[in-house]
Amino acid sequence: MTDSTHSRMPRHSTTFVGRTSEQNALEAALATNRLTFVIGPGGVGKTRLVTSVLAKGYDNTDTAAGSTYFADLRQVTGVGEFCARIAEALGMRDGSAADSVSVIDFARELKGLLLLDSCEGIDRESQQCLQELVWAATGLTLVATSRRVLRVDGAELMTLSPLPVPSAEGDVTAAQVDNFDAAKLFADRARLLSPTFEIADSNAAALARLLHGLDGLPLAIELAAGWVRALSLQQIIDRMNARPDFPRGDSTSLHPRHRTLQTLTEGSFQLSTEAEQLLWCRLTVFAGTFDLSAVEAVCSSAPLREADLLDHMASLVDQSIVIVDNQGAHARYRLPRLIRDYGNQHLDERDDRDQLVRRHFDHYENRVQLAAHSFRDSGPEEGTAQLLIDYANIAVAIDYGLTDSTLHGVSARMATDLWHFWFATGQLTRGLEVLERVLAATSGPSAYRELAYCVAAYLYLLQDNLRYAERLVEHAAEIQAVSRDPLNRAFAMQLAGMIAMGYGRTVEASPLVDASAELYRSLEGSFARELYLDTTGVAVMCAVFNGDTDRATVLAEHGLAMCEESKDYFWRGYIELVLGIASWVSGDHEGARGAAIRAMGYTADQLLTTHCVELLAWCAQSARTYIRAARLFGGADRMWQFLGGSFSGFRMVVAYRDDSIRATREHAGERPFHAAYELGRHMTLAELVAYAIETEMEPDDSGLTVLTRRELEVARLVADGLSNRDIAADLTISQRTVETHVEHILSKLGLENRTRVAAWIHARTPATG
Repeated sequence: MTDSTHSRMPRHSTTFVGRTSEQNALEAALATNRLTFVIGPGGVGKTRLVTSVLAKGYDNTDTAAGSTYFADLRQVTGVGEFCARIAEALGMRDGSAADSVSVIDFARELKGLLLLDSCEGIDRESQQCLQELVWAATGLTLVATSRRVLRVDGAELMTLSPLPVPSAEGDVTAAQVDNFDAAKLFADRARLLSPTFEIADSNAAALARLLHGLDGLPLAIELAAGWVRALSLQQIIDRMNARPDFPRGDSTSLHPRHRTLQTLTEGSFQLSTEAEQLLWCRLTVFAGTFDLSAVEAVCSSAPLREADLLDHMASLVDQSIVIVDNQGAHARYRLPRLIRDYGNQHLDERDDRDQLVRRHFDHYENRVQLAAHSFRDSGPEEGTAQLLIDYANIAVAIDYGLTDSTLHGVSARMATDLWHFWFATGQLTRGLEVLERVLAATSGPSAYRELAYCVAAYLYLLQDNLRYAERLVEHAAEIQAVSRDPLNRAFAMQLAGMIAMGYGRTVEASPLVDASAELYRSLEGSFARELYLDTTGVAVMCAVFNGDTDRATVLAEHGLAMCEESKDYFWRGYIELVLGIASWVSGDHEGARGAAIRAMGYTADQLLTTHCVELLAWCAQSARTYIRAARLFGGADRMWQFLGGSFSGFRMVVAYRDDSIRATREHAGERPFHAAYELGRHMTLAELVAYAIETEMEPDDSGLTVLTRRELEVARLVADGLSNRDIAADLTISQRTVETHVEHILSKLGLENRTRVAAWIHARTPATG
């Protein structure tokens, strides 16, 4: 082999960290295929992975008996230079003058492995030469690294993705973060410069945010780790947010293209066609992930045609510029931070940013409206799932509307339309942040501001922040004098009644709640009907605490009948919950437990679920199963904290809760109580729900109430032997949604597999015929 820098195998002074499954996959590919492509974005570690596998050897006797050759194909400009680089790598004399015929003839007799590094720039003629080399040189195994897919027959394609990273949200521990190879790589490289660096609970959250911001890209992680001597983790994050070319490196061991991430991205941009570059820039308007329909709606203006967008997207995916995240039945796409920042820098010189952002706003406004209608017509589950994956873009759209006075009302409506979403996902604090931005950015006595005040007041009320809720209702009342909107007036009266109940003034609350219910009944529209059902539950609670059990029963039966008639299981769940609380207060603890389990089974609403877990903790205490009660209290408190506060209930209910937890602590003993409580706090929501409803169930119909209506439908079809695909077709939902329902069924019932689900259903279904 010559001593050319283009034919010298790369050497590394640092250890190779992680990528165990990828190493195994590459070893298997090299053992069974003549040509393997390792595809991935710049800086993802393609060359490092291949050289690490070659360094430790792999199970391929023929290749192991031969030599290993390396050809660096960076900046190759044509087939002549392509052949010259390969000739140098193979050790041909006067390789610089070699052509494709001489290279292929020389390679026919060779045995071993040829690594072709950085193939993304080679042209079509060079790819044809590579194809002929594969056919002729049967003693050579070839492996090529590239940022884009090359068109060569018979190649196995191995896509190398960035390293998985820990969640950047919530509290994380050192142990949780250290489970990720991305964190291990950062720590390994950081210790080279700062030997005392350790992943600890004190820096785990910052490291998780940093790794998330680096998109798990190994080169970016190594460059960031090089700054731990001079900057804290948070300072590195701040610097990254302020400067798109940060982190950068100046080590002489780095190739110039690896000293800044910006250089890598520029190279990818230059490899793209003009249409692909324009689409790349337009895609930067999206936040988080997005789907193809969003791309077509937002990015299909001249000179790009909607009919061509899929081809352009596929090419950007092939070049590792766009990352595919499969979520459910439809592929989701995203741009890594560095790619997004680079495209955003070049957007203004290539397109009209304002028009693009407005199309993005219009698209996600429509998405929110569709989800709101879906929520009201089909329940929260499917609408919530779509809003969750679209939320980053929805938040960006709302904020954009707040910058344009002509769109203030639209943004406000989007925010208030999300009120179901805040309930169902338990993200009350996030909802308040959005609504407060809406109220701060808008002014004047408009109906949409009045509604925003009411929805924000409701969320504060649910967090037991009565003072803020009261203040916002007063602001809404001031606007009411001008807006004269009857629905908002009813909403404000309902909230005033709930606030009075929160303070324990149930006699004062009752007429306010009743008046709001009467006004709702006189109005048309699904929103008025929803609020009427909500108010019915509040009226039941008010009657219970006023000692009027007959009125409470009549109101509850009326509300349940309306829910049954309209198939509204969302509000039925809340009415069942109130009945459960009423049963517990009256001493019917078993009835309270049954109501809580039924309520939990209607929807996946996290606020309702948390209330039900709380009530089941009271029931466990009443049944003298104190360790179980302590565990449920721990799980409930963790959920209340997630929702943005402590126990969310009216003040007179809090007294019952305090008595129940005090009795649990006294009878269980301090140490057993604490141990069980902490165990509950560390349960996932699915684990907590499964534990809360756990019981020895006899095979009768009552056990079916554990499942939601849709879960029961899925369970029965599973029992009929249908596959997930067949169930999806039968129910007209996505296969991924079916898979999620099956997971929930197994979790709720504590069953191991689909066969057990079938047996469970058959045991509870009377035989026919």
